[in-house]
Amino acid sequence: MDKQTYLKRFSRAARWRLGHREAAEVVADYTELLEQRPPEQDNTLVEDLGKPQAAARLLTEEKSYRRWLWSFWAMIVCLLLPELILTGPYLSAQPRPIEYGAFFLGVTLALFWFHPGGEKTKRPRALLWILVAMAVMLVAAAVVLACLFTGAWENLPLERYGPTAFYTLSLASTVAVAAGIFGMIRARTDDRRWAALYVLGLTTALLSLQIITALMSLYAADFQYLLQQEGLRWAVVGGIGLVGTGVVLC
Repeated sequence: MDKQTYLKRFSRAARWRLGHREAAEVVADYTELLEQRPPEQDNTLVEDLGKPQAAARLLTEEKSYRRWLWSFWAMIVCLLLPELILTGPYLSAQPRPIEYGAFFLGVTLALFWFHPGGEKTKRPRALLWILVAMAVMLVAAAVVLACLFTGAWENLPLERYGPTAFYTLSLASTVAVAAGIFGMIRARTDDRRWAALYVLGLTTALLSLQIITALMSLYAADFQYLLQQEGLRWAVVGGIGLVGTGVVLC
């Protein structure tokens, strides 16, 4: 293993275990150490310093790392909960307090771990493109729902309206959840602003579940009444999600 490969793997492991600020100092020390080694000693790099993951493990403060792991898995559970309800046998026409509790917990933990700090770095270009793609997907889903409610698709049989709305929202939720998990991992190992994908994904998953829940109710056929009953709640969730996404991106 050459120096660059070793340092890359060590850097990734250190960021996952230590966080960005602590890992930056450790990686800088290891970079200096590796630069002082002559090239002919590359073959004994692992034997001298240990495997990258093992070296990062030795530098880990276990209490802090366990706190991060608990938070990470809590955020993953919060993100997966709407998807599990949506695809499982527990979907009902009434919203549950646990859905909102998981949303607020997930957003709070994301802002706690990945809030803006003192560093000023360029936003990852890939992140911006993924956010744009998610925005396009959400707009497309909104257009589909608007066409269904307004009857713009006259050739679509009435009995297909419900399944079309369900599968559109389910697809949006699944893509958002996958992007959220990816963003959370990248936020820890690369740039904290990747957590914006998590906050946006969590918001999308909850809104998709809430809209499907409302469509299952008895008054779903009346679009105006539906908006009067649920519009404020959706606006609050969406507003919190957008503000959280913006804060993480700062």
